[in-house]
Amino acid sequence: MIEQPTVAYPFDLALTTPDSTEVSTRHVLAGDQPTVIAFWLTTCVPCFAELGAYAQNFANWQQQADFRLIAVSIDFPERFHKFQQVAREKQWPFPVYWDRTRAFKEILPGTLNGLPQVFLFDKKGKLVWHHRKYMAGDEAELFEEIKKVAGKGQ
Repeated sequence: MIEQPTVAYPFDLALTTPDSTEVSTRHVLAGDQPTVIAFWLTTCVPCFAELGAYAQNFANWQQQADFRLIAVSIDFPERFHKFQQVAREKQWPFPVYWDRTRAFKEILPGTLNGLPQVFLFDKKGKLVWHHRKYMAGDEAELFEEIKKVAGKGQ
């Protein structure tokens, strides 16, 4: 059994967009669809590889399953400008946010020790899958899990 977050989904945490707008996870995670939250840092090479693989597959995945994917940077405040730069340059096809207060570390299992990390929540907000680190091909495993919780699995 997967350890659940210490706060109920959708958490009500503050996130910051690349244009410095603050939004709540209650708004960002609203609705009843499976949700992938991918955590990353601007200094993490495997994070960029993982998010790049997601970006490459995202349109195809969206055609096959109804789900939401967001990428959340947990960079320290002095790296916020780098976060903004990366968001502009990469133009990933999914929303990116910055966890300014690093609040997710306090509520998620494992305290986000070791990045990248990915969490998959089902339609009701239950954590159903968690993965730490990244190797090429891991995105296929994630998508299989997405299809299962979206009702499209084998």
